[in-house]
Amino acid sequence: METSTPKVGRRRRAPAAGHEESVRQAPDPPIYRALLTRWEEDGRTLPGQRDPEWSRIASSPIWPTGPLFGG
Repeated sequence: METSTPKVGRRRRAPAAGHEESVRQAPDPPIYRALLTRWEEDGRTLPGQRDPEWSRIASSPIWPTGPLFGG
């Protein structure tokens, strides 16, 4: 049963002006850079880059065609 009483709870307050959060981009640690270099040499997909295999699969037709599939 619905009541007309407003729901009570905590409300998130907006931060005061000048106190916005900032994200600082720290350089990658050497071990992480070495891992990325190794993955790149092996032809693997790297974080932050498109995956060519996924792009190929996602752009393929939904249903296969050809003599084996009746098309």
